[in-house]
Amino acid sequence: MPTLETGTRLQVQIVGQLAERGVQLRPLTSSGAQSVDTRAPIFNAQLATPLPNALLPGNQSGPRIALAEVTRTEPRLEVRLLPLPSGTTLATGSPSPPAPTSPSNPSVGQHDATQWLLRELRHQIPGARGLAGGMQTIQNTLATAIAAGAPPTASEARVLPAMNRLIELTPPAVRLTSPDSLNRHIQQSGLWLEAMLAQGVRTNTSGTAAQDLKAQLLRVAEHLRQSAETRSPLPTPAAATPAPPAPTTAGLPPTGALAGLIEGMLKRITTLQLHSLQPSTQGDDESHPRWFFELPFRSPQGLHSLAGQLQHEAGRPPERAEGWTLVLDLDLQALGPTRVALALRDDRVSVHFTAERPETVQRLRAGTPELHQRLAGRDLTVGSLSVREGQVEPQDPASLTLRDGLLDERA
Repeated sequence: MPTLETGTRLQVQIVGQLAERGVQLRPLTSSGAQSVDTRAPIFNAQLATPLPNALLPGNQSGPRIALAEVTRTEPRLEVRLLPLPSGTTLATGSPSPPAPTSPSNPSVGQHDATQWLLRELRHQIPGARGLAGGMQTIQNTLATAIAAGAPPTASEARVLPAMNRLIELTPPAVRLTSPDSLNRHIQQSGLWLEAMLAQGVRTNTSGTAAQDLKAQLLRVAEHLRQSAETRSPLPTPAAATPAPPAPTTAGLPPTGALAGLIEGMLKRITTLQLHSLQPSTQGDDESHPRWFFELPFRSPQGLHSLAGQLQHEAGRPPERAEGWTLVLDLDLQALGPTRVALALRDDRVSVHFTAERPETVQRLRAGTPELHQRLAGRDLTVGSLSVREGQVEPQDPASLTLRDGLLDERA
Protein backbone atom coordinates (compact mmCIF):
# COMPACT_ATOMS: atom_id res chain seq x y z
CA MET A 1 0.00 0.00 0.00
CA PRO A 2 1.61 3.32 -1.05
CA THR A 3 1.98 6.18 1.41
CA LEU A 4 -0.90 8.60 0.85
CA GLU A 5 -0.23 12.28 1.53
CA THR A 6 -1.99 15.42 0.40
CA GLY A 7 -1.05 16.04 -3.23
CA THR A 8 -0.11 12.42 -3.96
CA ARG A 9 -1.30 11.00 -7.29
CA LEU A 10 -1.55 7.27 -8.01
CA GLN A 11 -3.29 5.05 -10.51
CA VAL A 12 -6.14 3.03 -9.04
CA GLN A 13 -8.92 0.64 -9.97
CA ILE A 14 -12.44 1.74 -8.99
CA VAL A 15 -13.73 -1.36 -7.26
CA GLY A 16 -17.10 -0.01 -6.15
CA GLN A 17 -19.13 3.06 -5.20
CA LEU A 18 -20.58 3.63 -1.74
CA ALA A 19 -23.20 5.96 -0.34
CA GLU A 20 -22.46 9.65 0.26
CA ARG A 21 -19.84 9.87 -2.53
CA GLY A 22 -17.71 7.08 -1.14
CA VAL A 23 -15.63 4.83 -3.37
CA GLN A 24 -13.61 1.66 -2.96
CA LEU A 25 -10.21 1.83 -4.65
CA ARG A 26 -7.38 -0.61 -5.29
CA PRO A 27 -3.89 0.80 -6.06
CA LEU A 28 -2.19 -0.58 -9.15
CA THR A 29 1.05 -2.36 -8.35
CA SER A 30 3.97 -3.69 -10.34
CA SER A 31 3.09 -7.35 -9.80
CA GLY A 32 0.66 -7.76 -12.68
CA ALA A 33 1.05 -7.79 -16.43
CA GLN A 34 -1.91 -6.25 -18.24
CA SER A 35 -4.36 -7.26 -15.51
CA VAL A 36 -5.00 -5.61 -12.15
CA ASP A 37 -3.44 -7.38 -9.17
CA THR A 38 -6.46 -8.53 -7.13
CA ARG A 39 -4.20 -9.16 -4.13
CA ALA A 40 -3.55 -5.44 -3.69
CA PRO A 41 -5.40 -3.97 -0.67
CA ILE A 42 -8.70 -2.13 -1.15
CA PHE A 43 -9.23 1.16 0.65
CA ASN A 44 -12.20 3.51 1.01
CA ALA A 45 -12.16 7.22 0.19
CA GLN A 46 -14.54 10.14 -0.22
CA LEU A 47 -14.85 11.93 -3.56
CA ALA A 48 -13.86 15.59 -3.55
CA THR A 49 -15.59 16.15 -6.92
CA PRO A 50 -18.16 14.13 -8.87
CA LEU A 51 -16.95 11.28 -11.05
CA PRO A 52 -16.28 12.34 -14.67
CA ASN A 53 -18.56 10.64 -17.19
CA ALA A 54 -15.65 8.61 -18.54
CA LEU A 55 -15.36 6.89 -15.13
CA LEU A 56 -19.05 6.10 -14.64
CA PRO A 57 -20.05 2.40 -14.71
CA GLY A 58 -20.27 1.04 -18.23
CA ASN A 59 -18.13 3.75 -19.83
CA GLN A 60 -14.88 1.78 -19.61
CA SER A 61 -14.21 -1.69 -20.96
CA GLY A 62 -12.53 -3.95 -18.43
CA PRO A 63 -11.43 -2.64 -15.01
CA ARG A 64 -12.31 1.00 -14.32
CA ILE A 65 -8.87 2.60 -14.08
CA ALA A 66 -8.38 6.20 -12.95
CA LEU A 67 -5.82 8.63 -11.59
CA ALA A 68 -6.49 9.47 -7.93
CA GLU A 69 -5.27 12.77 -6.47
CA VAL A 70 -5.30 12.96 -2.67
CA THR A 71 -6.90 16.25 -1.57
CA ARG A 72 -6.95 15.52 2.17
CA THR A 73 -6.05 12.73 4.59
CA GLU A 74 -7.69 13.76 7.87
CA PRO A 75 -10.16 13.06 9.40
CA ARG A 76 -10.92 10.87 6.37
CA LEU A 77 -9.21 10.18 3.08
CA GLU A 78 -10.55 12.36 0.26
CA VAL A 79 -9.54 12.03 -3.39
CA ARG A 80 -10.31 13.48 -6.78
CA LEU A 81 -10.56 10.88 -9.57
CA LEU A 82 -9.41 11.78 -13.09
CA PRO A 83 -9.59 9.73 -16.30
CA LEU A 84 -6.27 8.46 -17.58
CA PRO A 85 -5.25 10.07 -20.90
CA SER A 86 -5.45 7.74 -23.87
CA GLY A 87 -2.28 5.69 -24.20
CA THR A 88 -1.09 6.29 -20.64
CA THR A 89 0.90 3.39 -19.26
CA LEU A 90 -0.50 1.82 -16.13
CA ALA A 91 1.49 1.43 -12.96
CA THR A 92 2.13 -2.15 -13.99
CA GLY A 93 4.33 -0.87 -16.80
CA SER A 94 2.01 -2.23 -19.48
CA PRO A 95 0.28 0.05 -22.01
CA SER A 96 -3.36 0.74 -21.37
CA PRO A 97 -5.76 -0.44 -24.06
CA PRO A 98 -6.72 2.28 -26.54
CA ALA A 99 -10.14 3.87 -26.30
CA PRO A 100 -12.72 2.14 -28.48
CA THR A 101 -13.37 3.81 -31.80
CA SER A 102 -15.86 3.38 -34.57
CA PRO A 103 -15.88 4.40 -38.24
CA SER A 104 -18.56 7.01 -37.53
CA ASN A 105 -16.65 8.53 -34.58
CA PRO A 106 -12.92 7.78 -34.72
CA SER A 107 -12.05 10.03 -31.77
CA VAL A 108 -14.40 8.98 -28.96
CA GLY A 109 -11.60 9.05 -26.40
CA GLN A 110 -10.53 12.53 -27.50
CA HIS A 111 -14.11 13.80 -27.25
CA ASP A 112 -14.46 12.39 -23.72
CA ALA A 113 -11.22 14.06 -22.67
CA THR A 114 -12.40 17.41 -24.04
CA GLN A 115 -15.75 17.11 -22.23
CA TRP A 116 -13.95 16.23 -19.01
CA LEU A 117 -11.69 19.27 -19.40
CA LEU A 118 -14.66 21.57 -19.92
CA ARG A 119 -16.45 20.20 -16.84
CA GLU A 120 -13.33 20.64 -14.70
CA LEU A 121 -12.85 24.21 -15.93
CA ARG A 122 -16.48 25.07 -15.18
CA HIS A 123 -15.89 23.78 -11.66
CA GLN A 124 -12.56 25.55 -11.09
CA ILE A 125 -12.80 28.95 -12.79
CA PRO A 126 -15.65 30.58 -10.78
CA GLY A 127 -13.90 30.13 -7.42
CA ALA A 128 -10.33 30.84 -8.56
CA ARG A 129 -8.44 33.58 -6.72
CA GLY A 130 -5.39 35.48 -7.98
CA LEU A 131 -2.16 34.31 -6.39
CA ALA A 132 -0.66 37.75 -5.77
CA GLY A 133 -3.80 39.06 -4.07
CA GLY A 134 -4.08 35.86 -2.05
CA MET A 135 -0.46 36.11 -0.91
CA GLN A 136 -0.99 39.74 0.08
CA THR A 137 -3.97 38.72 2.23
CA ILE A 138 -1.92 35.94 3.85
CA GLN A 139 0.93 38.36 4.56
CA ASN A 140 -1.48 40.87 6.12
CA THR A 141 -3.07 38.09 8.18
CA LEU A 142 0.32 37.02 9.54
CA ALA A 143 1.20 40.61 10.38
CA THR A 144 -2.08 40.99 12.29
CA ALA A 145 -1.45 37.76 14.19
CA ILE A 146 2.06 38.90 15.17
CA ALA A 147 0.78 42.32 16.22
CA ALA A 148 -1.83 40.67 18.46
CA GLY A 149 0.99 39.31 20.59
CA ALA A 150 -1.15 36.50 22.02
CA PRO A 151 0.07 32.90 22.03
CA PRO A 152 -1.53 30.78 19.30
CA THR A 153 -3.77 27.83 20.01
CA ALA A 154 -2.62 24.30 19.23
CA SER A 155 -4.32 24.33 15.82
CA GLU A 156 -3.01 27.81 14.98
CA ALA A 157 0.49 26.65 15.90
CA ARG A 158 0.29 24.37 12.86
CA VAL A 159 -1.44 26.82 10.51
CA LEU A 160 0.79 29.86 11.13
CA PRO A 161 4.13 28.22 10.15
CA ALA A 162 2.53 26.74 7.03
CA MET A 163 1.20 30.17 6.01
CA ASN A 164 4.58 31.75 6.73
CA ARG A 165 6.15 29.11 4.48
CA LEU A 166 3.98 30.36 1.60
CA ILE A 167 5.35 33.89 2.02
CA GLU A 168 8.91 32.54 2.13
CA LEU A 169 8.31 30.79 -1.18
CA THR A 170 7.33 34.11 -2.80
CA PRO A 171 10.61 35.40 -4.30
CA PRO A 172 11.66 39.04 -4.26
CA ALA A 173 11.68 40.71 -7.67
CA VAL A 174 15.48 40.76 -7.83
CA ARG A 175 15.58 36.94 -7.97
CA LEU A 176 13.53 36.91 -11.16
CA THR A 177 16.25 38.85 -13.00
CA SER A 178 18.55 35.80 -12.94
CA PRO A 179 17.79 33.22 -15.67
CA ASP A 180 18.59 30.24 -13.42
CA SER A 181 16.54 31.62 -10.53
CA LEU A 182 13.59 32.49 -12.79
CA ASN A 183 13.68 28.99 -14.28
CA ARG A 184 13.67 27.43 -10.81
CA HIS A 185 10.77 29.53 -9.54
CA ILE A 186 8.67 28.80 -12.64
CA GLN A 187 9.27 25.08 -12.13
CA GLN A 188 8.10 25.46 -8.52
CA SER A 189 4.96 27.46 -9.43
CA GLY A 190 2.72 24.43 -8.92
CA LEU A 191 2.18 23.76 -12.61
CA TRP A 192 4.29 20.58 -12.62
CA LEU A 193 3.67 19.30 -9.07
CA GLU A 194 1.89 16.13 -10.14
CA ALA A 195 4.52 15.45 -12.80
CA MET A 196 7.26 15.72 -10.17
CA LEU A 197 5.39 13.38 -7.82
CA ALA A 198 4.80 10.88 -10.63
CA GLN A 199 8.47 11.00 -11.57
CA GLY A 200 9.40 10.28 -7.97
CA VAL A 201 7.08 7.24 -7.96
CA ARG A 202 8.54 5.89 -11.21
CA THR A 203 12.14 6.31 -10.04
CA ASN A 204 11.43 5.15 -6.46
CA THR A 205 12.66 8.48 -5.09
CA SER A 206 10.72 10.63 -2.67
CA GLY A 207 11.27 13.85 -4.60
CA THR A 208 10.76 17.13 -2.80
CA ALA A 209 7.63 19.25 -2.85
CA ALA A 210 8.86 21.50 -0.05
CA GLN A 211 9.57 24.29 -2.55
CA ASP A 212 6.45 23.84 -4.67
CA LEU A 213 3.71 26.45 -4.28
CA LYS A 214 0.77 24.12 -4.91
CA ALA A 215 2.11 21.51 -2.50
CA GLN A 216 2.42 24.10 0.27
CA LEU A 217 -1.05 25.49 -0.46
CA LEU A 218 -2.42 21.95 -0.10
CA ARG A 219 -0.61 21.65 3.23
CA VAL A 220 -2.12 24.90 4.53
CA ALA A 221 -5.57 23.80 3.31
CA GLU A 222 -5.25 20.52 5.21
CA HIS A 223 -4.20 22.29 8.43
CA LEU A 224 -7.17 24.65 8.11
CA ARG A 225 -9.58 21.76 7.59
CA GLN A 226 -8.22 20.00 10.66
CA SER A 227 -8.44 23.22 12.65
CA ALA A 228 -12.07 23.80 11.62
CA GLU A 229 -13.04 20.25 12.54
CA THR A 230 -11.31 20.60 15.91
CA ARG A 231 -13.16 23.82 16.71
CA SER A 232 -16.59 22.66 15.54
CA PRO A 233 -18.52 21.11 18.46
CA LEU A 234 -21.01 18.33 17.86
CA PRO A 235 -24.59 19.64 17.52
CA THR A 236 -26.88 19.03 20.49
CA PRO A 237 -30.70 18.96 20.45
CA ALA A 238 -30.81 21.64 23.16
CA ALA A 239 -29.03 24.18 21.01
CA ALA A 240 -31.67 26.43 19.47
CA THR A 241 -29.24 28.51 17.40
CA PRO A 242 -25.58 27.85 16.57
CA ALA A 243 -23.15 29.78 18.73
CA PRO A 244 -20.95 32.32 16.91
CA PRO A 245 -17.39 31.15 16.27
CA ALA A 246 -15.03 32.00 19.08
CA PRO A 247 -12.25 34.44 18.21
CA THR A 248 -8.89 32.82 17.72
CA THR A 249 -6.10 33.48 20.19
CA ALA A 250 -3.54 34.68 17.68
CA GLY A 251 -5.91 37.15 16.02
CA LEU A 252 -6.53 35.06 12.91
CA PRO A 253 -9.76 35.59 10.94
CA PRO A 254 -12.37 32.80 10.95
CA THR A 255 -11.04 29.54 9.58
CA GLY A 256 -13.70 29.45 6.86
CA ALA A 257 -12.48 32.72 5.35
CA LEU A 258 -8.88 31.55 5.24
CA ALA A 259 -9.88 28.14 3.90
CA GLY A 260 -11.90 29.77 1.13
CA LEU A 261 -8.93 31.93 0.19
CA ILE A 262 -6.53 28.98 0.02
CA GLU A 263 -9.02 26.85 -1.93
CA GLY A 264 -9.46 29.72 -4.38
CA MET A 265 -5.70 29.95 -4.91
CA LEU A 266 -5.56 26.18 -5.48
CA LYS A 267 -8.34 26.52 -8.04
CA ARG A 268 -6.31 29.19 -9.80
CA ILE A 269 -3.28 26.89 -10.17
CA THR A 270 -5.49 23.98 -11.21
CA THR A 271 -7.14 26.20 -13.83
CA LEU A 272 -3.73 27.03 -15.29
CA GLN A 273 -2.86 23.33 -15.33
CA LEU A 274 -6.09 22.46 -17.10
CA HIS A 275 -5.59 25.18 -19.72
CA SER A 276 -2.10 23.84 -20.33
CA LEU A 277 -3.75 20.55 -21.38
CA GLN A 278 -5.83 22.20 -24.12
CA PRO A 279 -3.59 21.55 -27.15
CA SER A 280 -3.58 17.76 -26.73
CA THR A 281 -7.20 17.37 -25.61
CA GLN A 282 -8.57 19.56 -28.39
CA GLY A 283 -6.68 17.77 -31.13
CA ASP A 284 -4.24 20.57 -31.93
CA ASP A 285 -0.74 19.81 -33.12
CA GLU A 286 0.89 18.06 -30.17
CA SER A 287 4.26 19.36 -31.32
CA HIS A 288 3.14 22.80 -30.10
CA PRO A 289 2.48 22.31 -26.37
CA ARG A 290 1.68 25.35 -24.23
CA TRP A 291 2.06 26.01 -20.54
CA PHE A 292 0.32 28.78 -18.58
CA PHE A 293 1.73 29.85 -15.23
CA GLU A 294 1.40 32.63 -12.67
CA LEU A 295 4.34 33.51 -10.45
CA PRO A 296 3.75 35.78 -7.42
CA PHE A 297 6.72 37.88 -6.31
CA ARG A 298 7.52 40.57 -3.75
CA SER A 299 8.56 44.17 -4.21
CA PRO A 300 8.80 47.17 -1.83
CA GLN A 301 5.34 48.20 -3.08
CA GLY A 302 3.72 44.87 -2.18
CA LEU A 303 3.04 41.55 -3.87
CA HIS A 304 2.61 41.24 -7.62
CA SER A 305 2.31 38.44 -10.14
CA LEU A 306 4.11 37.56 -13.33
CA ALA A 307 1.74 35.81 -15.73
CA GLY A 308 3.31 33.79 -18.49
CA GLN A 309 2.54 31.64 -21.51
CA LEU A 310 5.31 29.37 -22.77
CA GLN A 311 5.01 27.51 -26.06
CA HIS A 312 7.34 25.02 -27.69
CA GLU A 313 7.35 24.31 -31.41
CA ALA A 314 9.14 21.16 -32.43
CA GLY A 315 11.45 21.57 -35.37
CA ARG A 316 10.92 19.95 -38.74
CA PRO A 317 14.47 19.70 -40.08
CA PRO A 318 15.84 20.73 -42.41
CA GLU A 319 13.11 23.26 -43.27
CA ARG A 320 12.32 24.63 -39.83
CA ALA A 321 14.27 24.53 -36.60
CA GLU A 322 12.95 24.04 -33.07
CA GLY A 323 11.54 27.20 -31.50
CA TRP A 324 10.20 28.68 -28.27
CA THR A 325 7.92 31.64 -27.58
CA LEU A 326 7.32 33.26 -24.21
CA VAL A 327 4.81 35.99 -23.34
CA LEU A 328 5.08 37.68 -19.94
CA ASP A 329 2.55 40.11 -18.46
CA LEU A 330 3.13 42.21 -15.36
CA ASP A 331 1.66 45.36 -13.84
CA LEU A 332 4.07 47.24 -11.59
CA GLN A 333 3.30 50.57 -9.95
CA ALA A 334 6.29 52.20 -11.65
CA LEU A 335 5.56 50.84 -15.14
CA GLY A 336 1.88 50.08 -15.41
CA PRO A 337 0.58 47.19 -17.54
CA THR A 338 3.47 45.85 -19.62
CA ARG A 339 3.91 42.84 -21.90
CA VAL A 340 7.12 41.22 -23.08
CA ALA A 341 6.96 38.79 -26.01
CA LEU A 342 10.07 36.76 -26.83
CA ALA A 343 10.69 34.31 -29.66
CA LEU A 344 13.75 32.07 -29.91
CA ARG A 345 14.65 29.85 -32.86
CA ASP A 346 18.11 28.37 -32.99
CA ASP A 347 20.29 31.23 -31.72
CA ARG A 348 18.11 34.00 -33.13
CA VAL A 349 15.95 35.92 -30.65
CA SER A 350 13.29 38.60 -31.10
CA VAL A 351 11.93 40.72 -28.24
CA HIS A 352 8.89 43.01 -28.37
CA PHE A 353 7.56 45.22 -25.57
CA THR A 354 4.07 46.68 -25.27
CA ALA A 355 3.31 49.28 -22.59
CA GLU A 356 0.27 51.42 -21.93
CA ARG A 357 2.04 54.44 -20.41
CA PRO A 358 4.01 56.81 -22.72
CA GLU A 359 6.68 57.32 -20.04
CA THR A 360 7.16 53.57 -19.77
CA VAL A 361 7.60 53.34 -23.55
CA GLN A 362 10.31 56.01 -23.37
CA ARG A 363 12.13 54.19 -20.55
CA LEU A 364 12.04 50.90 -22.42
CA ARG A 365 13.28 52.44 -25.66
CA ALA A 366 16.14 54.07 -23.77
CA GLY A 367 17.17 50.65 -22.50
CA THR A 368 17.04 48.74 -25.80
CA PRO A 369 20.73 49.38 -26.71
CA GLU A 370 21.85 47.82 -23.42
CA LEU A 371 19.44 44.91 -23.92
CA HIS A 372 20.83 44.35 -27.42
CA GLN A 373 24.38 44.19 -26.01
CA ARG A 374 23.37 41.74 -23.27
CA LEU A 375 21.65 39.41 -25.72
CA ALA A 376 24.65 39.51 -28.02
CA GLY A 377 26.86 38.78 -25.02
CA ARG A 378 25.01 35.48 -24.63
CA ASP A 379 25.90 34.49 -28.20
CA LEU A 380 22.40 35.29 -29.46
CA THR A 381 21.61 36.90 -32.78
CA VAL A 382 19.03 39.66 -32.31
CA GLY A 383 16.43 39.38 -35.04
CA SER A 384 14.24 42.28 -33.94
CA LEU A 385 13.86 44.46 -30.87
CA SER A 386 10.91 46.84 -30.61
CA VAL A 387 8.87 48.87 -28.14
CA ARG A 388 5.38 50.15 -28.84
CA GLU A 389 2.65 51.95 -26.96
CA GLY A 390 -0.66 50.13 -26.78
CA GLN A 391 -3.27 48.59 -24.56
CA VAL A 392 -2.19 45.40 -22.82
CA GLU A 393 -5.18 43.07 -22.94
CA PRO A 394 -5.12 40.39 -20.23
CA GLN A 395 -3.96 37.04 -21.56
CA ASP A 396 -5.55 35.12 -18.69
CA PRO A 397 -6.43 31.71 -20.14
CA ALA A 398 -9.68 31.73 -18.16
CA SER A 399 -10.91 34.39 -20.60
CA LEU A 400 -10.25 32.25 -23.66
CA THR A 401 -13.24 30.83 -25.52
CA LEU A 402 -12.88 27.09 -25.94
CA ARG A 403 -14.24 25.33 -28.98
CA ASP A 404 -17.14 23.83 -27.07
CA GLY A 405 -18.19 27.22 -25.74
CA LEU A 406 -17.06 27.17 -22.12
CA LEU A 407 -17.24 30.96 -21.97
CA ASP A 408 -18.94 33.54 -24.14
CA GLU A 409 -17.05 36.84 -23.85
CA ARG A 410 -20.01 38.67 -25.46
CA ALA A 411 -22.44 37.60 -22.74
